[in-house]
Amino acid sequence: MKLSYFKFLEQLPTNGVVILKKGKNYAEAIYESDIPFRPGVYLVYSLNKKGEDQDLLYFGKAGVTDHNGNPTLNYHQLPKRLVATTSIPSIHPEFQKNKDITRAKLWTWYVENKFVYGIKIYWFISEWPKQNPNDIERKIKKEIKQKYPKWQKSI
Repeated sequence: MKLSYFKFLEQLPTNGVVILKKGKNYAEAIYESDIPFRPGVYLVYSLNKKGEDQDLLYFGKAGVTDHNGNPTLNYHQLPKRLVATTSIPSIHPEFQKNKDITRAKLWTWYVENKFVYGIKIYWFISEWPKQNPNDIERKIKKEIKQKYPKWQKSI
């Protein structure tokens, strides 16, 4: 599922990438990428041996949802969301010990153990409130369901 399948992302004004490979500090890579502290969406791909995008692993949004799911600007803007806490998957060695882990630790672990050629995060800033990341995330999900109904997130 190539990034080019999501043509509507081209309408977003600012975008970039973060590449995480073995031995690189993920949190530093996020902050060194100069991602604006704004709402947006992101897609995470595994890389193949040649460093090209392989599989879509995950996608998400940042910055505009309150605890009830309402579209409200919040403190979890894009760079903060990319290092935020998430649930520990059952394949992780700390699964029984802890409930949550930061993406900085989890995605680094994935690169060290599963996606050995690295991962690439494409990020897109939206112009809130005109472009709501919730709506953009729904478009991503709809596109995936139509073209790849059996797709499941991998990280």
